This record gives sequence, C-alpha cells and structure tokens, in this order.
Amino acid sequence: MQPEGNAVSDLTPRKTGSPLRQNSGAVAVVVALMLTVLLGFAGFAIEVAPMLAKQRHMQAAASAAALGGAIAKSTGRPADYRVEARADAATEGFVNGVAGVTVTPTSPPVSGHYVGLPGFVEVSISQPQTVALISLFTQTAFVVGASAVAQVGSGGTYCVLALDTGNDTSVTISNGAAPTMNNCGLAANSAGSQAISVSGGARLTALAVAAVGTISITNGGSIVASGGYKSAQPAVTNPYAGTALPTPSGGTYNSVSLNHCNATVKGKPNPACPGGVQTLTPGLYNNGLTMGNDAVVTMTPGTYIIDGGTFTVGGDVKLTGTGVTIVLTGSGSKYATVNIGNGATVTLSAPTSGDMSGLLFFQDPDAPTSGTNNFQGGAVETLTGALYFPSQTVIYSNGTNSSSPCTEVVAWHIQFVGGSVFNSNCGTAGTKPVGGGPSVLVE
Repeated sequence: MQPEGNAVSDLTPRKTGSPLRQNSGAVAVVVALMLTVLLGFAGFAIEVAPMLAKQRHMQAAASAAALGGAIAKSTGRPADYRVEARADAATEGFVNGVAGVTVTPTSPPVSGHYVGLPGFVEVSISQPQTVALISLFTQTAFVVGASAVAQVGSGGTYCVLALDTGNDTSVTISNGAAPTMNNCGLAANSAGSQAISVSGGARLTALAVAAVGTISITNGGSIVASGGYKSAQPAVTNPYAGTALPTPSGGTYNSVSLNHCNATVKGKPNPACPGGVQTLTPGLYNNGLTMGNDAVVTMTPGTYIIDGGTFTVGGDVKLTGTGVTIVLTGSGSKYATVNIGNGATVTLSAPTSGDMSGLLFFQDPDAPTSGTNNFQGGAVETLTGALYFPSQTVIYSNGTNSSSPCTEVVAWHIQFVGGSVFNSNCGTAGTKPVGGGPSVLVE
C-alpha cells in the first residue's frame, strides 16, 4: 500500500530564494561599514593635510617670534620682550587672541631642554581647528600647536676694551684706583704677561674680566668679578673698526676758546650768550676747541671735527649736548686729543642713528700711539655713548664719576688711577655691543 502523496519529495528541502538575496542584508552592512571607513580616510586626507601645512607655518612663526623676543630681551627694545615676540608672530599671520590663536612667550622656558633657564625665551603658538568630516567619527578637539626656544644674546659682555694686540700692558689699574663696571666687564687683547695689571691697592669691580695674555694682580691689588676673571681668552672684536672718518660739514672755525660770558652787558641782555649760555654748532674746528673759566656751553646736535690741538673742558665749565659726535683728527704728529677735568660738569650723549650712531668721541685711527686723552680732575661726567680711541691711551683719574646709563671705552691702552663708574644699559644709546654674542635659535 502506497502512502498518500510523495513522501520522499516532501522530505526534500525546498529552495525559497537565491543565496545572494538571502545574504543581501549582511552585504549591505559590510558595504556601509566599508563606505564609512573610506569616508573616514577621505576626511583624514582632506582635513589633516591642511592642518599639517598649518603646523609647519606655525612652527616657522614660533621660531621667528622666539628669536625676536630673545633679541628684544638682550637689547631692551622694546622693554617688554613679549611685545616683540607677539608682533613677530602676527607678521606671520598668527595674531594673539584672533581666530582662537594663542601666542605665549615665556622666559625662562616652561618646557623642553631649556626649562627654567633665564637666558632663554620660549614661544608657544596654538589654534583650534574646524574638522567637519573627522568630527563625524570622533569628538576629540583638534588643536594645532608649535613652540620654539631662542637663547638671549649677551648684547655685549664688555664696556671697556683695550685693543693693543702686542705684548704690552694695555690696561693699568694702580694707586688705589677703584673702577666699577656695573653689568659689564673689561677685556684686553694684549698677549703680554701683564696684559691687565692691577696693583698698588687698586680694586677692579666688574661683571667679567678677560685677557688674551695674563692678568697680573700684585701689591695689594684685587679683582671682584661675578663672572670670573680669565687669562688666555680669545681676542674681542673691535665693534667700530669699520666706521669711516666723516667729512667736515658746517662752518669752519679756528682756535676757538670760550670763557665765562656775562648774560647782561650794561644792564641789557648779551646777544653773544643769551642767559649766559654760549652755543656751539657742528663744523670743522682747526687747532682745537677750548672751554674754561666757568663757561656755560651747549653743543647743538651734529658732528664736530677737531683738527689738531686739544678738545679742552676745564675751569668749572658746564658743557651739555645731545646727539653729538666729537671727531679728533689731524696730520703728522698733530692729531687732536681730549682733556676733561678740573671740576668740569659734562653731560653729552651720542646720536642714536646714522653713520656716527653711538659714537660720542671718535678718534682718527691714524693718530700716533704716543697721544693721551684725559678724563680727570674730579669731573662729573655723564657721557652716554662710546669713547673710541683706537690708537691712543685713555686715562681716567682723580675720581672721575659717571651717572650715564651707557658708557663704552674702546681704546689702544687704558689707565685707571682713580675711581670711575661705567654702566652698560645701552639698549637705546645707539652703541654697538662689545664682545658677547647674538641671540640664536636653539630649539
């Protein structure tokens, strides 16, 4: 008896659709996931590449800002190094506080290899970025950042430099002299066994003392130098070696001598010296320029060329001048020299720009080495700028004092036989740094 129906065929599995149709849902999920991954990679390529380019630009800006800040810190211009750093960053398009940009100058650095060291400036720059595609896959905020560190240049280690490179004693400090160099030092290029000689109870106080040859301390002499004093050091470059002798301009005057001038004559104002003050103008002064006997004199801004003779200030003279360069020249054995002393009160400052920038006294390099230039006699001197005597001796004696924020002495030989004070806050004086090194990028 046969069972009803086809039992065998009833047990055979029936096909309800194709395998592709059966797995279409899974395939769709996989494709969606693949598209998501591909879209993520596309977003990465589209949005990260510009961020990398911006980071490179930001790094260059941070480097420029750090170097600019270090230069400002070494020169004092501007007084706040952070102003210069942010200005340099802004020049590169990163303005602090604009479009989310943050420019942070710090000294000492707060990160990196130079953290905590005061002679360095760090600048960090950061800016949040808009990432529309990538933000679909992560909530992480993207911030591009860069930082750089620059070493602050010394801006000039020395304010007194003796240029003689022979074997002579080029700096002599004796007879109880007590020169003081605030925030600066003294250097001698002489290779002699007594390149710098401190003796006879003299005392030198300076930031640093250096000589190519040997420093000699004898007969009760002493040196106090927070940065130490060292022999066998490299020679210090003459910062004014390339300065050309200026040509005369203005009037020509011969053998000028000024003495006390009465403000009034027979009860009327004296036109020769209004208020008792005599005025000098730039020009060529042949055979010296002498001021004495209580004269009150003002030098108007410009270059005064003294050809032969002596630039003499004495006899309780009161001399003032701003933006002044006094050039000492001549011919043969008759080159002009300087003699300031006898209780004079002298307040002079050099120009802060131009060919004679920073130069208050400029002696012709051709002047014979036998000449001497004296700053002496208890004078009260405020000499702001450089006293440049590349081939002659400068003598400071009898307690010459200076209240100037910036005085440099660069001479062939230098002698101290009394107390003298030098300061080196020369940021705005127009002078060139003596020794030291420039600001450099280090990280």
